[in-house]
Amino acid sequence: MSSESAYPETDKKSGCGHVPKKHSLFMGVVVCSKTIQSVRRFRRSYELQVVLFVLLTAALPNLVGHLHSKGETRNKDNFLQPVWELVLTYIPSMASHFMFGSVCAMTTFFVSCLYFSYKDLMRHDTKIQKDWWPTLHDMIVAAVPQMLSYSAANYFTWILMDIRVDLPKNAPSIWEFMRDVGIMFIVGDFYIYYMHRTMHKFVFLRDNIHCVHHSYRKVFSWAGGWVHPLEDLTAVLTQVACPIWFLKPHPFCFWMFVSLWTLLMVDEHSGHDVWWSPYKWVPFGAGGGGAPHDIHHYKPNTNFGFVFNVWDILFCTMEEVSDWYPGKTDFEPWVGGKKFAPVNGFVPIEGWNEEKLAEMQKID
Repeated sequence: MSSESAYPETDKKSGCGHVPKKHSLFMGVVVCSKTIQSVRRFRRSYELQVVLFVLLTAALPNLVGHLHSKGETRNKDNFLQPVWELVLTYIPSMASHFMFGSVCAMTTFFVSCLYFSYKDLMRHDTKIQKDWWPTLHDMIVAAVPQMLSYSAANYFTWILMDIRVDLPKNAPSIWEFMRDVGIMFIVGDFYIYYMHRTMHKFVFLRDNIHCVHHSYRKVFSWAGGWVHPLEDLTAVLTQVACPIWFLKPHPFCFWMFVSLWTLLMVDEHSGHDVWWSPYKWVPFGAGGGGAPHDIHHYKPNTNFGFVFNVWDILFCTMEEVSDWYPGKTDFEPWVGGKKFAPVNGFVPIEGWNEEKLAEMQKID
């Protein structure tokens, strides 16, 4: 059928004010482009996120609070029991401290950062922005303050707050492990997406707190932890809110969750696109990681997600991964230097203005 037969009166406007050729076919229904734009604007709205955040937080006690009763018994014959027996036999005193999960996270952070630092120094081809490489000096400047501050914070908290938790005799079953870790990832990921959008939404938070993190436009592993102390605290709260206040999982599930969460946080800011990043294996493009989040640091109103991109897709803040980035050249890579170091305060770059970005991306 020709376009003339499909739209015999293309000069006449429909009831919505647009000519028929500006309508789209969506699931067998003819939809006006103005309606599509309104739906996208609604999905992108911060107010929608506030409503969902409140609803989720209110519903969590009923959704997951019943999964672990006080008199719960676990099956001794399961796959994880030998591992749990090693914990109970060799490090019961250390593992029973309430800060043990934090120590696991800190250790994972240091080891994974060193892993990506090695990839940077060896110039591995997994690098996303191959025209920029951090130098050893860049890594030391970012790493030493974090290693000292995190180590000191964990050490003094461990000494001054000797709070103990009961270690169950039995390990969690495989089903319980996968279920609880999955719940903590999904809820924590939505919370951190909401927190991240909030940091960008309000000018004071953006220009006085979140700007510290965005002082790195070209990220590498140690740059991921370069954040304002208040943002660091908020990020930790989004991580532990579900397990501590709602789910109350087995200690082993919690330790594995915070360790994997930290590993993926480092991957997200590594500047590398590694094979095990969620972006590579989570179906339907719903996984986050280094490749999607690298875009956020030069288009800051896109790709707020962490482990999953599903929130960016749902709220219309997703920018598809491509092989382009600002300043991409065919010349020899530029390495480190003053321009690579953190800056004091926030220097606005393209993308902070929501209305301008929406116009550029044709979503408003």
